[in-house]
Amino acid sequence: MNKIFSDKYFYIIPVIFFVRLFFTVKNDPFFGDAVASTSRCVNNIYDHNLLTVFYPTDADPAHPTLYSWLMALCWKIFGQSLFVSHLYGMIWLMLLVFVFRKLAKLFLENETSVNQATLLLLVMPVFLAQGAMMLNTVAVMTFFLAAIYGLFTQNNKWFLSATILMMLSHMQAPFFLLALAATDFILNINEQKFIDWIKQRFVFYAIPFLVLLSWLTLHYVHTGWLFLSPNYSDADSLNGISQFVKSLLIMAWRLIDFGMLPFYLVFVFLFFKKIGNRKLHIAWLSLSLIICVSMAIFLSKTIGHRYFLALGMLMIILVMNGIQYFETRKKNMLYVVLFCSLVAGNFLYYPGKNLGDGTLAYRSYFSIYDNIKNDFNDTTVFYSYTPIAVSSQFTYLNNYGLKFERINGRVLSDLPVVLQSNLNAEFSEDDKKYLKNNFYGKSYESHSVYVNVFLNPKFYAKPEGWKLRETSAFENLIIDLKQKFRSE
Repeated sequence: MNKIFSDKYFYIIPVIFFVRLFFTVKNDPFFGDAVASTSRCVNNIYDHNLLTVFYPTDADPAHPTLYSWLMALCWKIFGQSLFVSHLYGMIWLMLLVFVFRKLAKLFLENETSVNQATLLLLVMPVFLAQGAMMLNTVAVMTFFLAAIYGLFTQNNKWFLSATILMMLSHMQAPFFLLALAATDFILNINEQKFIDWIKQRFVFYAIPFLVLLSWLTLHYVHTGWLFLSPNYSDADSLNGISQFVKSLLIMAWRLIDFGMLPFYLVFVFLFFKKIGNRKLHIAWLSLSLIICVSMAIFLSKTIGHRYFLALGMLMIILVMNGIQYFETRKKNMLYVVLFCSLVAGNFLYYPGKNLGDGTLAYRSYFSIYDNIKNDFNDTTVFYSYTPIAVSSQFTYLNNYGLKFERINGRVLSDLPVVLQSNLNAEFSEDDKKYLKNNFYGKSYESHSVYVNVFLNPKFYAKPEGWKLRETSAFENLIIDLKQKFRSE
């Protein structure tokens, strides 16, 4: 095993990985939050010849736009295409791996262990999904990990540069900055008095915070509002106690999901046995607690797996740091278990639950999209919700795709064609039952993704051979549990 992970051979693996991933996804459209967070903004900046740094006013989530502006610049230089967009996204993914390896070298005994940790990262489901989606999340996670590196190495220039860029990448960055400040204080409080710590470290948090305030000021002048977007309602009020607890439970699930559970079981063992770097243990606990609690105060619906990517990456380093003290045979056996768990996580999904951004499973929708396009004429208008009801101008970067209109505010009984999928979260169970009982339906399925197309009898005769998929007992159980959990 050590021969595979030696410097002489290992670098072949990341090269093969990135080439393979790029050529697998290079024609994938922008999808899901990549439309709302990236594509709409990049198109707006591109259309304004790089002379704006803002989203279109009717689709503005308030994110700072460093990631999107740089992608628009690439479009101007190399052409507006999915190929260029994915190549740009792949460069960010490689930068994330670079920062991960720098951080790993601080805690792992040799290059072999760093390479082993890197391989675990390369098969991590959430990492793979973000690599394909072209989201600004990869940028903020890169800078967050870089800031952690600066914190542990006491490299103030590295830390300050990383936190400033982090604040220019995503509106989740303030949560990460708060977590960094708390962790910095906890790690150094035994060596310094509180006042001394404030004197020495205040400026390194004040400057990135002022950068955020500068962005918010510019944004307010441009839009008339700061960060509570009129286009998105998830964070427009504080959560009550019940929703706060539910949000924390969802976050705990996000952390252990898709093959990560064995890592946390190992961490519990390492922590109580006091094996491994104690400062790293405390840092991970502090970062996780502050991030999750602060997010749970505001967020209830938009708690994606991607927001915890950096914590998962740090957990890989933490576990590898601990097991390097194990006897060789036990260490190798445990490594194989961890590796297999992450690989298996790529194939995990929950029937009855909406698919999200945690794995590459959502990609099966693209072949279904092509089948629907072949079965219907170009004039058909499909009514649905995001992430499906999006113009191909913002997904495939052309005007030749399916025509969509959003259902929002419309009555189902008045719509000619409705498209519902396990990629949609907005259809209620009552909506689904109404469509199934009152419309003609046909199911398209590919792996874990399904799409139901419903025709309104007011506008269409029943097509021959149309049939809807049957839900399993386990899927119905998951649906019932989800409804009970979500209900107030």
